Amino acid sequence: MLKSYLKYRTSPLNAHGIHSTCVFEFYNAVIKLAKKRDTTKVELFRKKLYGDKSTVRFEDFGAGSRKNKGEIRRISEIAKNAGVKPKYGRLLAQLLDYYEINIALELGTSVGLGAHYLLNGNENLHLITIEGCQAIAEFSQKQLDSNANIELINGEFSEVLSREQFSDSKFDLIYIDGNHQKQPTLDYFQFALNHMHDESFIIFDDIHWSDEMEEAWQTIIEDNRVHVTMDLFQFGIVCLRKGQRKQHFVLKY
Repeated sequence: MLKSYLKYRTSPLNAHGIHSTCVFEFYNAVIKLAKKRDTTKVELFRKKLYGDKSTVRFEDFGAGSRKNKGEIRRISEIAKNAGVKPKYGRLLAQLLDYYEINIALELGTSVGLGAHYLLNGNENLHLITIEGCQAIAEFSQKQLDSNANIELINGEFSEVLSREQFSDSKFDLIYIDGNHQKQPTLDYFQFALNHMHDESFIIFDDIHWSDEMEEAWQTIIEDNRVHVTMDLFQFGIVCLRKGQRKQHFVLKY
């Protein structure tokens, strides 16, 4: 990952090299403004999670964690090691606010930090979030119960996504933060392509997490069905934008 990060940091592309109207707009309206986005409520929730020493029996359906080991894990450890970091949480909130995202799908609820950032960006958002681990899903449901705009589903991602309720669904944003293996990531990408419109966003977390994830990300970049891809190192962002010339951007954030 260090090699990938150094390559990312030394990439010459920044705002001055953007020759795409939609990406230039994204850079100025989301990336530049996200740094000052007020997410105080979410950070208070984060502080609460970091202090939670309770434990759960953890089921891992994906590539696993480099830091969290064993079946019994503390909520505080999961939040610190698997939860979206403040920098990228602010970006999620700013994106949802600026583009007025109305319906979103999250793969990987974890302890609920991502969901809180998404809702911080748009209180009218209808969010469907899926978590594979039953114990984590039950914990997160208690954290999200007060918000009627959230539907939390417990189940393995591919099984849940194959259900009838998703057959005709279209999402403004699909946030994929789970599994972190090549083929499942590409399967979720295929699902997203079938359930998005031309103005939708797909966000992949941890695109440089492993060789497998980098291979999956490269396959996604090269797919001719998408015309705009953006590498923010932690996040990979994908848009159809059929009217745009196919381009890939490395954006500093």
